Amino acid sequence: MSDASLNEARVEDRALIAAVMHRYCNMAREKADFDGMAVLYTGDATIRFPDGVEVGPRDMAGVVKGQEPKFIRHNATTIDITFDGDEADVLTMYIAITDEAAPDHWGCWRDRFVKQSDGRWLISDRSIIVEGADPGGWLASQYGPAN
Repeated sequence: MSDASLNEARVEDRALIAAVMHRYCNMAREKADFDGMAVLYTGDATIRFPDGVEVGPRDMAGVVKGQEPKFIRHNATTIDITFDGDEADVLTMYIAITDEAAPDHWGCWRDRFVKQSDGRWLISDRSIIVEGADPGGWLASQYGPAN
């Protein structure tokens, strides 16, 4: 992280990016509205899943394997933002809790955000990283043990 990025207050930009991350956490739950979540991404965004599958924002539903948990909540614990003009690298740590384990799995999202002409910040590139999972939890039962 560059010192220059830390010296830039950019309070409004930081708040808008954090709002997108919190909206994602709110929407990434059981029976997720994947089409609704697409508005958080640029039209040509790439989303990279832990198994290497890459999709666009409107194709996320096709990647979910097996049955969704009866209950899942993603909790963003840390959001670190580094600006580069009208783009930003964002690292967000998360913990997911399900009806099968608390925590069920945890990791981070590595995102590239791009500021739009109307002032919105949208995700243009996302890598979903799972750093650990409860072996008896939902994620492990659907995708296997975390790496």
